[in-house]
Amino acid sequence: MKKLILSIGAFMAIPAMLSANDINRALNKLEDTVRDVEGNSYRTVKIGKQVWLAENLRSTKFQDGSKIKTAFIPNDDEKNLLKYGRLYDWHDVTDERNICPIGWRVASDDDWKKLERTIGMSEVDLNKKGWRGDNDIANTLKEAQPDTLFRKFNQSQVNKHNFFARPAGVKLNRWYITQGMYSEFWTSSDATAKDAYIRTLAYSWWNLHKGEIRRTALSKNAMFSVRCIRN
Repeated sequence: MKKLILSIGAFMAIPAMLSANDINRALNKLEDTVRDVEGNSYRTVKIGKQVWLAENLRSTKFQDGSKIKTAFIPNDDEKNLLKYGRLYDWHDVTDERNICPIGWRVASDDDWKKLERTIGMSEVDLNKKGWRGDNDIANTLKEAQPDTLFRKFNQSQVNKHNFFARPAGVKLNRWYITQGMYSEFWTSSDATAKDAYIRTLAYSWWNLHKGEIRRTALSKNAMFSVRCIRN
């Protein structure tokens, strides 16, 4: 499998600098768990009235036991599985056989809006497309956001809600790109016949949107991370 490796220099401060053991040590402090049909165990977190997976989905099977077509490990590297989960296209994400644990579903665009409202996004911003949110709201969902040469962040707000978002990057056709730079999450909501809504978090030192959450629509054939929410 060919891989596209993007490098932007020594000052790209990203959570990938932390070891998987260090990250999972903090994650494992969460007590509530759920298992998928393969037996993968996930920590869960309650944010407002919603209960979310606190980890990216790792399943390779639908609830009926049939195989998911995509479900790629970032960079085809097994060491990335527990840290970043798997990447799926939207067709698998919305398959009626359901890729989430039993009693759970892939979060919709409206589910994400409820989350965003709960963590403090304004009503004016909720329905906008593009980068949205004030007061570095995105950092409250990230498992880490290091300071950069150009900006310091309030570290007490980072991962405030124990969502543990991690920058797994994406897969486009045969290429793995943007690992360490972006978290890209599918929603189950389509926007057009070819595109569906996603959420994006940015991490790179050069990106001016690190404190915001992007809502946009991208090709259903792209492969992104998935977070499930309890029914």
